[in-house]
Amino acid sequence: MRSLVVTLVALGLAARAPAARAAQWAVSADVGVARFGGTSRDSSGVSVRPYRPTTFAVRIDRAVGRARVGVALMYAQTGIAGEGNGVAVVDYGAASLLEVAPEVSLRVARFGAGVQAWVEGGPAIDFWAIEGDNGRTRLGGRASLACEWPLGGRLTGSARATGVLSASTLDPDEIPARAERLATRRGGVAIGLRYRL
Repeated sequence: MRSLVVTLVALGLAARAPAARAAQWAVSADVGVARFGGTSRDSSGVSVRPYRPTTFAVRIDRAVGRARVGVALMYAQTGIAGEGNGVAVVDYGAASLLEVAPEVSLRVARFGAGVQAWVEGGPAIDFWAIEGDNGRTRLGGRASLACEWPLGGRLTGSARATGVLSASTLDPDEIPARAERLATRRGGVAIGLRYRL
């Protein structure tokens, strides 16, 4: 009888274990807008850089105590703009960006009815495709501040502000002789949904 009870308890724990493990994984999707700075500038102050795209991102993460580890994929179709003296000339759809961003997230606050604040960070690997070339890769760093709130069941809403710093998107032969290449900065905000599996 004792061995039967032990066997039943062991089977019950084994049956519950996958559900507990699965509940720690989550997938999320968000949509946002981004603005770029840096990239290149000449002596008169005119700059050339990617221009204000809409961003689409998906991420998968796993909870580890008060932290999460995961990876985010972000895509944007963007123009390239020359800006100066309050005027911008934009070649829309001239470039696209696919970003792969492994990240670690730390919960820094919990308040209200399940609202949580997270700080996220990690490297950003940017794959750029610009009209007329075979693509280029830039490595940078990424940091975000996210706020999440429950929507019911396993679903939560999120708002995220992100900053990315990487090497210049442009190659040296793509800028005039009197211009300088600068680090490309990107700031963005996004809203999304997260689902615990």
